[in-house]
Amino acid sequence: MADWQADQAAGLRKLIARDRTRSICFNGGRGGTGTTSVVINLARAMADQGKHVLVLDEHIGTHNIATRCGLRGGIDLEQVLRQRLPLAKALQGLPGGGELMQISASPESLAKLNAYEEDRLAFEFSQLTSTVDLILVDARSAATNPLPSLNLAAEENVVVISNRAESITDAYTIIKLLHREYGQHRFRVLISRVNSLSEAQALFRRLVEVAGRYIDVSLRLIGFVPEDDRLARANRLLQPVVSAFPDADSSCAFVQLAAAMETWPQPAGMLTTPTSFVHRLIQSSRALAEGMNH
Repeated sequence: MADWQADQAAGLRKLIARDRTRSICFNGGRGGTGTTSVVINLARAMADQGKHVLVLDEHIGTHNIATRCGLRGGIDLEQVLRQRLPLAKALQGLPGGGELMQISASPESLAKLNAYEEDRLAFEFSQLTSTVDLILVDARSAATNPLPSLNLAAEENVVVISNRAESITDAYTIIKLLHREYGQHRFRVLISRVNSLSEAQALFRRLVEVAGRYIDVSLRLIGFVPEDDRLARANRLLQPVVSAFPDADSSCAFVQLAAAMETWPQPAGMLTTPTSFVHRLIQSSRALAEGMNH
């Protein structure tokens, strides 16, 4: 690397270290868990509560958040890297507040960035998130995706499950993968599409029992989203249920969870790990790219 790039990279690194925004990754599997609906509605509920939220979406195609919110297809991170565009080009405003970034990119594209390019991308991300209160990540399922880079970049993981056999199986697969292969030990669990707290608690106990037989992890139930016809109707209308039907049971659940998330203690990594979200994303992508080449 040229001397001027090394000097600039060092300067960028100092600026990046001053700004850290908390990131929480939501991951579900099969069984209609509704993880994308969870992220959309939490983002809207937080915006209604005066919070500035950035949503990072790893999905592509017709099931991503842009499509679900009636937005035109935007630019994703892969296009930013290939066309050498400013990262701000990937931002889209979400209806009702908050912003969306489609962050899908191949591990190979991220892995080949040099140190200056990495720090520059991290600096741009830091600038874009300087006023953001929270980053919410809608990740592709780690149960079916062998490259769970966003789960590794985020500081916290929430596993979303429903009362379906395949959902419980995938939840356990996600937790086992992130624990055994990547050393993660603590997971929050959100139950969706159930009719009562007692049903949610029973489902959570089943997951704890299955996981406890084979792996040593800490699981914490953070709430449940009830089965709700108006949530399905809001999805068809391409709207968050919290704005379309604010008195719906599911809306109340999202609003309560959004408020509760403000009280979650800061993860230890935020205090001890100096790297930014983008640095962690690139580092994990390099490890994943190396794994694919062996």
